[in-house]
Amino acid sequence: MTEKLYIECENCGFEEQEVLKKKIYNKSAYYLVRCPNCGAVREIVDKVKLSQAKLIISRYDISESKIINIPEDETYKVGDTIEVDGEKIEITKIETPEPVKSALGKDIKFIWGKSLSIPKKLGISVNDGSKTYGIYIYIPNDFEFEVEKVYRINDGFFRLKKIKTEKGAAKKSKAKDIKRLYGEVTKPVRNYVDLSKFYKGE
Repeated sequence: MTEKLYIECENCGFEEQEVLKKKIYNKSAYYLVRCPNCGAVREIVDKVKLSQAKLIISRYDISESKIINIPEDETYKVGDTIEVDGEKIEITKIETPEPVKSALGKDIKFIWGKSLSIPKKLGISVNDGSKTYGIYIYIPNDFEFEVEKVYRINDGFFRLKKIKTEKGAAKKSKAKDIKRLYGEVTKPVRNYVDLSKFYKGE
């Protein structure tokens, strides 16, 4: 969801601006905004009160923690994407210290997130009728999977039967939201999606 600032456009007077970029530095927020009405782009600097929170970033099986400064009056929600030191991070958990779905920056003690700046490590369970094999691929976060489509990894083909996401089963989903894929071995077909370049031999 695009972040918005409710300020007047200097060009046309429209009272809502889309945030293209935002950086917090030295107790100031730097915004690059665009008017959705006339398309004018400009920079805005706003003084903000900052609060400190501990950020835990997951990258595959490794976690990194750091202290970050966040605006006290800004609302953060699970599922939001924030940028820290040039890395895009999706918020997966917030504590105040109680677990909550959303909170103001001044109330947040801990933020957990997963990096969206690296490929998603995605597990696939493939059944051949007698055994189930587990493999991993490293796939772009915005890559979309769809149930009943046929996928190829090297010389093997499988039909996707189930997508397990953070919110349950889905017919279609982007990789960043998927917990695991389930498929069945199938014969080679003409129309398929090749995943071979994302397979690292695991």
